[in-house]
Amino acid sequence: MKRIKSLLIISVLLLVLGNQAAAKLSQPDFVLYGTATWFGAPLPTESEVSIYLNSQLLTVAKYSMGTDDNLNGLYALRVPMDSNDPRVFGKARPGDSASVYINGSLVAEVLVGDYGVAERLDIDPINLADDVSVISILPSEVTEGQSGQSEMVFKVQISNDSEEVVSVDWQNIDGDAIGGDNCGFDVDYLNASGRASIPVGATETNVTIQVCGDTLIENSETFEVVLSGAENGVIQFDRATGTILDDDGLPQLQGFDAVVYEPASGTLVHDFELKLSRAYDQVVAVDYVTVARTATPGADFIAASGTISIPVGQTAASIPVTFLSDAEDENIEIMTVQLSNPRQATLVNDVLTAFILDANQDEQTEEGDSINNDDVPDLISPSDVVFSSDSNFVYVSSLNAGGSVLRFALESGNLSYLETIDNQRAGFESGLFGLIRDMVISPNGQHLYTAASGDQAIMSFTRNNADGTLALNQTVENNLTADFGIDGVYALSMSPDGQFLYAAGSESNAIGVFSVNENDGTLSYIEKEVLGVNDPNDTGGEVTFMERPIDVHVTADGTQVLVAADFSSSLVVFDRDSETGELNFSTAFKKGVNGVQGLGGASSIWSSLDNRHVYIMGRGDDSVTVFDRSPTGNLSFNASLTQQQADFIGLDAPLAVVGSPDDSRLYGLGFDDSSMVSFRRINAASNPQYGQLIFADIEQDNVNGINSLAGPIALDVSSDGKWVIVAAGIDNALTLFKTHLNDLIFSNGFD
Repeated sequence: MKRIKSLLIISVLLLVLGNQAAAKLSQPDFVLYGTATWFGAPLPTESEVSIYLNSQLLTVAKYSMGTDDNLNGLYALRVPMDSNDPRVFGKARPGDSASVYINGSLVAEVLVGDYGVAERLDIDPINLADDVSVISILPSEVTEGQSGQSEMVFKVQISNDSEEVVSVDWQNIDGDAIGGDNCGFDVDYLNASGRASIPVGATETNVTIQVCGDTLIENSETFEVVLSGAENGVIQFDRATGTILDDDGLPQLQGFDAVVYEPASGTLVHDFELKLSRAYDQVVAVDYVTVARTATPGADFIAASGTISIPVGQTAASIPVTFLSDAEDENIEIMTVQLSNPRQATLVNDVLTAFILDANQDEQTEEGDSINNDDVPDLISPSDVVFSSDSNFVYVSSLNAGGSVLRFALESGNLSYLETIDNQRAGFESGLFGLIRDMVISPNGQHLYTAASGDQAIMSFTRNNADGTLALNQTVENNLTADFGIDGVYALSMSPDGQFLYAAGSESNAIGVFSVNENDGTLSYIEKEVLGVNDPNDTGGEVTFMERPIDVHVTADGTQVLVAADFSSSLVVFDRDSETGELNFSTAFKKGVNGVQGLGGASSIWSSLDNRHVYIMGRGDDSVTVFDRSPTGNLSFNASLTQQQADFIGLDAPLAVVGSPDDSRLYGLGFDDSSMVSFRRINAASNPQYGQLIFADIEQDNVNGINSLAGPIALDVSSDGKWVIVAAGIDNALTLFKTHLNDLIFSNGFD
C-alpha cells in the first residue's frame, strides 16, 4: 500500500511538473488529492470536485471524477500558483483560504499549501456533520380519491438538533404522474414549490403536495420532490418519490370544442371528437343534441340529436354536424353540442362548442415554408425563435439534451438550415445552454442574448451581420460571483437604445438589470428588483405580486419595464431611468383586485409601438387583457377578451404574443389547441375604440392543410412585417406564415 501511495504521489507531481512546463507557470501548482465520497458512497463518474479561492471569489480548479485513469479513482485539484507581485488574478499563494465542493455542495475548508507540494485530503460531507445538519426527505404515498384533492405529505428531516434554522428549497418533478396548475383531464397532482424550514430545536418539517382525485382506472403513478439550496445544512438525499395509489372505476369521456370554417357554398360536415381515457371492456355510449346559441338552425347548421357508441376496446368516436353556407358577412357565430346520459363512462365535459368562422372573412396569414426534425434532426423541443434585425436569418433555441441554438437562413420565404451551436462545438465549450427559454437580438443586430433557465445563466454572443454566425463572448451565471436575481431566468428584454438588458428570474422572483458594453456587447450587473423587497436605493416601494415572473418587456419609449407574473396572475410595472437603466417599482395589477380580470396565469406581454396600450396573455383564463397607457405612463385596465365570451376563436392556454411593426396586428399562440390567432388593432387615436382588438383570423394544426403547428411555444414577426414564424414544441417544427403586409407590399408580383 505504501508503494502504491508513493507511486501515486510521484505520478501526481509528474503531472504537475508537466503542466508547469507546458503552461510556463511562474511557480509549480499546489495539488490537493484524495478520495471523494458522498456520505460514504462512491461518487458517480463525472461528479465535479472543485476548489474556490475565498479571497478572489473564484473557482480555480475542477476535476470530473473518473476522467484520469492515472489517479486510480482519486480526485486531484491542481491549483495554479504565483509568487510574483502584482499577483496574477486566478492564482493562489501558500496560506490562502479555500473551499472545496462536490457538485456545488461545500465539503471542506482548507488552506492552500506550498508551491509544488501535493497534499492528501479525503473529502465527504459527513466530515462536516458535527457542525452542519444532514438533510434528507422521505418518500410518501396517498390514495388519490374519486374527486377533489387529497394531501400527500413528505417529511424533511435533519440528523441532529441545530442551533440555527435549517431551510431548503423544494419542488416537484413529473414522473409518470403529471403535474398541472389546476386539477383536470390528465392532471394527477398540482405543481408546487417552496422553501421548507426546520426551527431551532426541531428535527423535521412537512412538505405537502395536493393530489387530484379522478375516476380513471390506471396504474399507480409516481413523481418526485427534489431538494436544493440548503442553508445551515448539507443535503444527503435530495429527492423522494411520491406514489399516487389508484382507486378508480369507469373511464372518463371527454369531448372537444371545434373551429368550423363556414363553407363557401353548399354544406360541410364537421365531426366533433370524443375520446375515452382508456379502452373499456364494455360498450360506452352517450346521448347528444345540438343547441343554437348565436348560430341559427336551418341557416347556419342542421339540428341533430342521437346516441354515439364507442365499441369495446376502442377509445374514440365522433358526432357529425352539418354546417351551411350563406352570403352574409358575419361575426363569429356559436352553436353547441350538449352531451347527456353517459353509459359505462363519466363525462369530463358535457358541452362542446363550435366557433363558426364566416366564409367571407379576410385571411390574415397564409402558411409558407415549414421545416421539422425529419428535415433537421437537431430541431427537437424548440423553445424560442427570433428573426435577425434584417430578417435574413432565424435563430431557434432547443431544449434537447444539453440545449443548443440553431441557425437558419431565410431567403424569398424559404428556410434553410445552416448549423447547430452547443457546448460541444469548438469555441462554445464554456457556454451554458441548459433550458434556453428566451432569446433577444440587440437593436443594431450585432449581439444575441439567451436566457438559460436550467443553468441560471445568460449568454452573450457577438453576431456577424453578413452571414449570421455567432461567437460566444460572455456567460453570466447566477451565484457564481454574486446573486443577480436570475435563478430560473425565463425571459429577456432590451431597452430601445440597446444599452440595457432586463432578465426575469422566475425562481428568484426578481428582475435583474444589466448594462450593455457598446463595443463588445458584454453585460455588467447593475441591480435587481425582488418580490417583497423595498429597494432602499430608489424611490419605489416594496415589490408586490411578482411571484414567478416569466416575461419582461421594455416599452417602446423606454420609460417602463413590464413583467408578467405567472403564479401571481399579475402585470407588474416598473418605472425606468433611461440614463442608468435602474428600475423603481411603480404598481401591480392582479386578477380579481380593483376590477382587473383575465390575468390568470399571466404569460406574455406586448406594448404598442405608439406607447398607448399594453396587451397581456392569461394562460389560465384563455384571455387577452388590454390596458390603456397614458402619455405619462399610467396604466389602467380596459377590457379582457376571452374565448368563453366568443371574443375570438382559439387561444387555449395562450403562451406568447407579438405585434406587427405597423402596430395594426397582434398575433398570439394557443398551446393547448395548437392555434395562432390574429387580431386587428384599432390604431387610430381618433377612433373611440382606439387600442381595442378585433378577431381577424386563426391558423390551427390539422386544419386547412396545416400540419406542423402542434404545441406552438414561441413566435416572432420579421422587422419588415412580411413574415410570422412559429416554433411548435410538440411537432418539433418551424412554420413560416405570410402576413397581410406581405400581400399588400408584394401584390405587384415582386419579392
